[in-house]
Amino acid sequence: MSQILKKAAKYRTVSTILQHGEAHLRDSYTLPPEIITPPPPRKERKPDDITDFPEQKFVLLPESIPYPEGKYRPASVPYVAGFYPYNCYLQKGKIYQWCSCGISQSNPWCDGMCNASATRNRPIKFNVDTSGYYKLCNCKQSANAPFCNGTHRQVIRQYHAGYRGFYELWGWAAFMGTTGFIIWNFHN
Repeated sequence: MSQILKKAAKYRTVSTILQHGEAHLRDSYTLPPEIITPPPPRKERKPDDITDFPEQKFVLLPESIPYPEGKYRPASVPYVAGFYPYNCYLQKGKIYQWCSCGISQSNPWCDGMCNASATRNRPIKFNVDTSGYYKLCNCKQSANAPFCNGTHRQVIRQYHAGYRGFYELWGWAAFMGTTGFIIWNFHN
């Protein structure tokens, strides 16, 4: 029994909570206590940095690569909702949503139809600094969107220069048919 007490006397100076004392002196397998230092701060990693392994790199997901507009897929050209600007009274301090896709059924205001279509055009939120009458662009080509800058004049010219509508062709056919009928019947 005295040997057990002698061994227990050696363990009196060892703290079980703080792990300091003279335990390494009595036991050859116990290492002396070390002060643990925190690791150095990590380097900031960026997606284009190379990892620790030289043959591995970060590969970007296709969804995260920005597409230059019109290079790999066609540009989102808005529909022409109307050839003439929309004249309306806008109040100061009120936030308006102007449709930039041209699909809206309540032009020039957005009704959310762009969410159901394949366009990437989204509404433009704006407000005015003074209440009054403003002309809002309906052709959706204005560089001063949502306000009209007169671009609809060029849009009308381009539209009529390149588009031969159904009634225009029928009008020409009706004119030639009537002229032919008159010449055929009244020639004699």
